[in-house]
Amino acid sequence: MRILLLTHAFNSLTQRLGAALQRCGHETSIEFDIADSVTEEAVALFKPDLIVAPYLRRAIPASIWQRHVCLVVHPGIVGDRGPSALDWALLEGAAEWGVTVLQAEAEMDAGPVWATANFPLRAAKKSSIYRNEVTQAAVTAVLQAVERYAAHELPTPLADWPDARGRLRPLMKQAERAIDWQQDDSATVLRRINAADGFPGVADSLFGIPCHIFDAWPEARLQGGPDAAPGDIVARRETALLRRTRDGAIWIGHAKREGDLKLPATLACAAEAAQLPVVPLAG
Repeated sequence: MRILLLTHAFNSLTQRLGAALQRCGHETSIEFDIADSVTEEAVALFKPDLIVAPYLRRAIPASIWQRHVCLVVHPGIVGDRGPSALDWALLEGAAEWGVTVLQAEAEMDAGPVWATANFPLRAAKKSSIYRNEVTQAAVTAVLQAVERYAAHELPTPLADWPDARGRLRPLMKQAERAIDWQQDDSATVLRRINAADGFPGVADSLFGIPCHIFDAWPEARLQGGPDAAPGDIVARRETALLRRTRDGAIWIGHAKREGDLKLPATLACAAEAAQLPVVPLAG
């Protein structure tokens, strides 16, 4: 078939899907979904048999999905809806997650289901889960959906799907991501930062400087002495700052100050970090 990949960016998932579809003998074209007119022109020129949307940040225009079958790849279990699917799953510590391929309709993420694939959810950074488990599940589910479409099968309405556990969730805001350094333990802090990894990061502060923090990992024991209070930044390495939690400590690897690039935390706050004691890297 002629399959148009409609995507916001040529990310790793889009690349993997394009390669997988081509290996199955399909002819593919890629279009960046930046405006209705651009998408409409791409569809008119390529004349696809099917449209697959692996990564979008806005709704597919009604002028497209009303005339063409559009398969949307949603990084959530069946019934999950909303733009922060993986973020919520990681923040809440879900044991299992998945990818659902559904047909675009007027309501976002609520169309009939063509295929789904689930996986155990690791306690890991969102970007790692997306590049690995989500991408592999998406390839599996999309190939199954394409086969079903080619065989003239019909999707299952969401209301008829047995045991659908997902639900509508809003865009996760920084208020839901916020860390309470005096009350949260290391596991909770790590989940919050992991759930925002890559984008958008957790809005916080280092040395009183507002920033977004990324790339965290736990410290087995506190470096900085018994007098350190929760929230204190107590030590540094070449690439990370150690911040006290209620029950231990967290290494903060990267930070992004307003208007700046994301940098190693010790560079983002270089002058302040220089005053901290140095902890040598293991090995």
